[in-house]
Amino acid sequence: MYHKVRITVVSLVVMIVCVLSSSGTLSYFTDTDTKTNSFVVGNASTELKLYSDDTLVDDDHLFSTAGLVLTDNSDIDVYPQATNDGNIPVYQRFRVVIPIALKGVVTLNLPSMNDGCTISAADAATVTEKTCEDTNYTVTYKSAVKVGTEDKYAEYYITSKAPLGTETTNKQTAKWPMLGLHIGELSSVDDSSSIICENGDKNNCTLAINVYSDAIQTAGFIGGAVSAFVNYSETYNN
Repeated sequence: MYHKVRITVVSLVVMIVCVLSSSGTLSYFTDTDTKTNSFVVGNASTELKLYSDDTLVDDDHLFSTAGLVLTDNSDIDVYPQATNDGNIPVYQRFRVVIPIALKGVVTLNLPSMNDGCTISAADAATVTEKTCEDTNYTVTYKSAVKVGTEDKYAEYYITSKAPLGTETTNKQTAKWPMLGLHIGELSSVDDSSSIICENGDKNNCTLAINVYSDAIQTAGFIGGAVSAFVNYSETYNN
């Protein structure tokens, strides 16, 4: 089974505006003290672009392997970069959303992290959750993410530990710490919602995989990037 693959990439822009009134403030509470958030008014935003071999593939966030024939057990050399284009420092993460039918079939080629930790295809197919990290990134894989009551996606969360600065304070770009996507036994998957073929043509198919760049302001969060995203409300474009 041969496939031409298009991976749709969506840049998620998050606007966080906090308005305080005389009636109250937003606070963190512990059993001994009250911690007041220091939220700021600003635009928390990242611009997402897709690259292959450090070459910009498509500025419109659509990667197409036009003319490239893919087979089972093949690799796609592609990765995103996200640049802070807002006006406040942000924590940034890449979120890879894979239809549940492709769990363990489409995986990320991640480098070994601390203590040789990786998320293998076997892990992707069997574990509930696994986290690896190194000096710069935390990578967490979840095998079943619910939308409503349905297990709909497997997701990778790749979070930069260091915040991205603004243009006035050394505007920064986060590169995806990966070598690309790996396609396993794709021919074994029979799911029309995750593999969409135009007019039934098995050589002209789209994998319903989406990549997001999430951004959240750094101010007001204690504990770094991972803790900042704990209560982040995720959205999906399909």
